Amino acid sequence: MNPKDIRKMLQAIEEEIFSRAEMNVKDMLESPSAYVRARAIKSAVERDMKIENIESFLDDPSPDVRKNAVSSMAKFGEDRDSILKALDDPSDLVRSATAKELVEFGYEDEELARKIAADPSKKVRKTFVISLAEAGESELLQEFNGDPSTDVRRILSAYNGELQLDEEVLSSLSGKFQKLAIHSRLGKLDSTSSEKLLGLIKDFRISKTKQILVESLEPFPEEVSVPALRKLVESEDSNVAITALKTYRKIKGYDVSLLQAAERFMDSDDEEMRFVGAQYVKGLLEPSAVDILREGLNDPSDRVRAICIEALANLMDNSISDVIDESLKSTSSRLKKASLRAVKKLKTLDVGDHVSRILSNRKEELQTRILASSVTGLLKLDGLLPCLEEIVVDASSESRLRLSSARAMARINPSRLADLFGFTV
Repeated sequence: MNPKDIRKMLQAIEEEIFSRAEMNVKDMLESPSAYVRARAIKSAVERDMKIENIESFLDDPSPDVRKNAVSSMAKFGEDRDSILKALDDPSDLVRSATAKELVEFGYEDEELARKIAADPSKKVRKTFVISLAEAGESELLQEFNGDPSTDVRRILSAYNGELQLDEEVLSSLSGKFQKLAIHSRLGKLDSTSSEKLLGLIKDFRISKTKQILVESLEPFPEEVSVPALRKLVESEDSNVAITALKTYRKIKGYDVSLLQAAERFMDSDDEEMRFVGAQYVKGLLEPSAVDILREGLNDPSDRVRAICIEALANLMDNSISDVIDESLKSTSSRLKKASLRAVKKLKTLDVGDHVSRILSNRKEELQTRILASSVTGLLKLDGLLPCLEEIVVDASSESRLRLSSARAMARINPSRLADLFGFTV
């Protein structure tokens, strides 16, 4: 088959596989189980599938089903009045979800703000206020100035820059609103504000709040944020150092001048520091770091070892073949996935038996099996065609796994794939 015909065939197969998934959703919607019905609507939203007569689920006995129905209606732009009806739902779970969706899709107005400000549930009012603040709707927020809830008033104070940078007060807010409170209070993001943040980081004791303070340096001008973050990377507080390196990476990407700091991270007693350090070294693609990455293959944490396997594969280090072989036999899904990705990079390893075992084992994590099917196609392991065929023809297999296996078959034996789906070669 020529490449053009193969592409057409795969497109048709994809449509058939996902239409089958849509039929499964319809069956789930008729289930007597509220959990199954709620999951069906959520799954449909995630797959961008529109459900016919979705409004009928607003009368479902289950609050979870009604909540998910509101999300579906908002996503697909259903009539605003139909969604507004859910604000009269007896469940505050449904009303709060409705309030959030109405703001997210631009349906908020003064009348709606007044209605929700009068809602007896703090959860509903708080959800709406958070959504308005995130959308920058300052005028509508004024409807909540006299709200009886301390939480709501505190969010408004954070938004308006009126909140003192007190550790206990900040820690009562979500991370997003802690940053909002910090930036609103600091005003100008300059070196003076940066020094104030560094002082707070030193004085505060709550780990999460210190993390937020470090992250708050990100929007500062680089000439201010970068030196401050480089200083914090050297902190003896592992939480501060880790957050500083992650924030630095968001600003500057992978900077080889921090290789020594990343190596120090990898030599730490703290597993999270070693993991973040390994991630940074991996991103550098620096040949001089090969030795420390090889040392990382002996790390007690499978998270760290997995990163090191992928990093060495990216550097085309074929000396890790034995490590890959052992990792593919391990019980760690993380190591197996890292090793399969490494095989895709190196392309020279004899891993057919391991891949066959992973493909055939229904207990394996879905993403691991998808990677195994991808490796099968990339390396054209024709001995594994029966494994791929079994997955492709099994309508109960997960859609993404079936499609990945079909693509692998198309690389190895497109004519056989055509036969399975009744295409004329």
